[in-house]
Amino acid sequence: MTAVARIGKLTATVVHALSRTLSVLSIGGMAFVMLIVVYNVVLREVGSPEVRGIVEYSELGMALAAFFALGEAERRRQHVSVNVLLDRFQGTTYRVLRVAGGVGTAFIAVLLAVASWQILSDSLATGEYKLGLVRLPMWPARFAVFAGFLILALEQLVTLVEDIVQRRVATSGPDEPAR
Repeated sequence: MTAVARIGKLTATVVHALSRTLSVLSIGGMAFVMLIVVYNVVLREVGSPEVRGIVEYSELGMALAAFFALGEAERRRQHVSVNVLLDRFQGTTYRVLRVAGGVGTAFIAVLLAVASWQILSDSLATGEYKLGLVRLPMWPARFAVFAGFLILALEQLVTLVEDIVQRRVATSGPDEPAR
């Protein structure tokens, strides 16, 4: 194995580990939302005052749940995809379209990560907070958006490289896509 291949494998391993870690935090965000909503309902049913700011806390938990899971979905290749057009092509055309699509999606994810970083930076600089019953800072939700798009971009780049390497190594015929 060449040095470049070892570095590529190490990079992919680190990116996959980050995706898995964020997905665990995503599950935590989902559990937080479920628990706080159930707790609020129980309080309401027993006649106690409800949780102040449940909407704000739920929104934060949902941001964690949604955006921290993006990288893991890409790692597992479980994002929603529509291959109706792509699956009709074979051979070189299929490979070129697959790589072009990978480059395009990675580029868009990088743009989203850069834009969300700028919004996160502004939020931190201004001390932005959510208007509501509680004064909840916005930076945790903004960080979740940034981290989600960043790990998505990294996973898409890993997927792109894996697709290119696998296509090069594949032993499919000239008119068949390697799958």
